[in-house]
Parts: sequence; C-alpha cells; structure tokens
Amino acid sequence: MTVYLCSTQPDIFRFLANKIEKLGHFCLLFTDYTNMQNTLLKSNYLPDLVLIDYMTENHLLTTNPYEKIDKDKLYLPLIFYNDPCIAKGARASVWADIVKNCCNKDYLPEGKYIPTEKAMNEVLELVADFVESEQFSPYIYLMQKPLPFPESFTTDFLYEKFTYNKNHYKTIDGFQKETNLPENLFILLQIFFDHKDDLLSIVDLIELYTEKKNRITQASLKVMLSNLRSYFKRYPEFNYRLEHNAKGYKFSIV
Repeated sequence: MTVYLCSTQPDIFRFLANKIEKLGHFCLLFTDYTNMQNTLLKSNYLPDLVLIDYMTENHLLTTNPYEKIDKDKLYLPLIFYNDPCIAKGARASVWADIVKNCCNKDYLPEGKYIPTEKAMNEVLELVADFVESEQFSPYIYLMQKPLPFPESFTTDFLYEKFTYNKNHYKTIDGFQKETNLPENLFILLQIFFDHKDDLLSIVDLIELYTEKKNRITQASLKVMLSNLRSYFKRYPEFNYRLEHNAKGYKFSIV
C-alpha cells in the first residue's frame, strides 16, 4: 500500500517511514502540508493512507478534513498521528474505526485497489506503537507526557504549609522563650522536632541544618549537640531527651 506521511518533524519521522517500508509498503515523507496537498490534487492515484501531524492545521479555523474529503467525494483514509484527544493505547483502534466509518467506499474509482483490513490495521498499529514508544514519544509534538505539577505550587499545599509552619513549633517555642535558647540551637531543636523519634546521623544533621540555615562543620555540630543536651538537663520539666549511640542521635519527648 502507498502511505503519505506529512510531518513538521522529518528527522524523527524518517524512522517511521523506514519502518513502514520494511513492512513492504511505499511511504512518501512530506515536510510541508501545502506540498502534500498539491501532490494529492495533481495525482491520478490517491494514496491508501495519509498520516498527518496534528500541528499542520489550525483546527479552529480550517475545515474538518473528513468533511472536506466527503464534500470532494474522495475515498482517502486519513489520520492525525499525534492527535492529542486519543487516549494512550487506543490509537490504533480509533484510527481503524475512522478508516472504516468515515471513508465512503461509494467514492472509490472503478477498479481501485484498497488494502485489506489486516494490512491497514498492521500499519495503524505500527504508527501507534511508534508515536507512543518511550524511544520517540518524548520528542514528538503533543505526545509528551506532562510533568507532574509541583505540589509546592498548589494553593492547598501553600496554605497547609503556612498553617503547619505557624503552628508546628508551638510546642518548642515555649522552651525557647523559657530558656533563652540561642537561634542556632533552636534551629537544631526544630530539626529534631521535625524528625522526632528518628535516628539521625551526623551526616543527616549537617545536611538538614545546611538546608535550614547554612553550612556547618562536624566539629561545630558536635559542640551544638552537647550544648543542646545541657539545656535539656537544666530544664527537665520539658521532658526533652536526646539519646546518642554509634549510629546517631534520637530526640524524644517523654
């Protein structure tokens, strides 16, 4: 069968044209929609299938191609290979329905050969596999999976984060006010409070402190840990405990 392929991304779709020809079909690749239209108008023999990039037309302004084909009384199976309205995995079957139901065989020229349903479906499945493949899909217009929308951009997340930050540290705010705890030790206490009952290594603590405040050395951190434990001992009424073993430090409220 003869296939016309019109794409704004010829470097990619040469691979598809090659795959179609390996099935034993003839595939002509166009890089300009107008050139393809002119070729169709001048040709005495229409292709058996036309594959078009959805972006070659402004679908709000141009005539529905299937209506135009019907109006011109042509039998011309046509699909948009990167139609954004078709769900993944359904392309081949949707296209097969289009070819079957939207192409009027009454317009077939006398003696015109048409491919078998099996041959047509074989090509449609090949096209669907190509445009949805992990290898090519990320580079094809309209076929890329959208990146997950960052949770940090959502209104709900921002509100919850604001509320969390506002209320979360109330438990240890009293400790800071009562003891006049220095800012660097309060930040360290916040880290432990955020990771209450977790075992944090020295490396973990350095990374977490760096994220909250600034870079700190291991020696400075150990001095701060010792000072924070001293505060806990001086104010036992708060029931704060900082346990230490070879693997790290664990903060708890007893």
